[in-house]
Amino acid sequence: MKSIHSLLFLLVITASLFADTVARGATKALPPEQFFPVYDYQNDWLVYSGQYKNYVPFSKGINEGTRSVSLYVDLLKNRRYFLLVKAENESYLFLEGALQKKINKDEWLELNIDSLFRTYKKEELLLSIYGNSGIEDKTVLICHKKQSGAVGILEKTASTLINIKPINFSPFGNFSVLAMLIILILNVWIFNLNPLAFSRVINPLEFFNNDPREQLSKLNKPYSNNVIFLVIIVSMLMSFLLIFFAHNKLNLFSVASILSEESNVLEFLADFFILSTIFLLLIYGKYVFMVLVGQMLNLDKLVDTLFLKIIQSSYFFYVALFLLIFMLSTDNAMWLVPLRPYIMFPFLIFYIIRFVTLYVVTKPPTSFINLYLFSYLCVIEIIPLIIGIKFAI
Repeated sequence: MKSIHSLLFLLVITASLFADTVARGATKALPPEQFFPVYDYQNDWLVYSGQYKNYVPFSKGINEGTRSVSLYVDLLKNRRYFLLVKAENESYLFLEGALQKKINKDEWLELNIDSLFRTYKKEELLLSIYGNSGIEDKTVLICHKKQSGAVGILEKTASTLINIKPINFSPFGNFSVLAMLIILILNVWIFNLNPLAFSRVINPLEFFNNDPREQLSKLNKPYSNNVIFLVIIVSMLMSFLLIFFAHNKLNLFSVASILSEESNVLEFLADFFILSTIFLLLIYGKYVFMVLVGQMLNLDKLVDTLFLKIIQSSYFFYVALFLLIFMLSTDNAMWLVPLRPYIMFPFLIFYIIRFVTLYVVTKPPTSFINLYLFSYLCVIEIIPLIIGIKFAI
């Protein structure tokens, strides 16, 4: 009988402890009364792995001693909701690697997801909490606000944000400086080889020169040293733009599939030279195509002139884009996010203007319209443009 009482007593104690644990867990995940919980991130915690150089799922058996844990919040999917953060011990909140606010013990921190989306202009936000080891004392919830009267919670919170930005050690900034130096050195090299010819090539007025006796093709052939180096520079400028877009999650021409992980400057440079080589081959492949089509339409005398004007215009356009991007941002291009749907418009406008200009400056002055020249330009300019836009997106 005594043993039965002891067994019953043990069962009661065990049940009480279990109920207390469940109650504490439920209390921990329970938001304030004015919020209705939508999603609990308790099983989504991540830790940074130095081995993989990326975030990996938190493992209780391995990462218990980790004091910094992170998770990704989908801002686009959770519009009109609130993000609630709580820690049972004094902790610090980081957003996108920037220290934002101290999290007081057992106090809910409320963040408006719409405001976060407008501020960071990202579809997914990296949230990190630094504090006590493990994840048991940390709670992050997506909640719907029951009452609409309490407005301005985030504004009050945002006014107290520390907003200390850490130093960004992304290798892309160093790579962009090296790329600029390489391109600048090549320009100086071409100028030293033939100053007069290079000055004419980079002179915008030469592009509009339609005098057959003073065309650049008289002095510079597509396979001459000056033109080859100029094509190399244009190829480098185009490859830099593609790497920049890929680095900012804009994967044109599916170029990310051939790029490396880009974790250091050497990998960026390797991708840069590989893409430059590909563009160099494509440009001279286009020249061969221009020669073949020109012979079919009896326009072979205009091929070299048109090719040089195409290289000239590409040089002007891509140098301007390169300098603009280099000045605006070399790492986190926040301005690029809202422009993603329209990123092809500048290229489309440039190639259409070039098509019209090439026709005007190469058309014989005596003829009102030249159907052979118009057809030729459609084949070498418009058709590649249509194919390029299709595969770019």
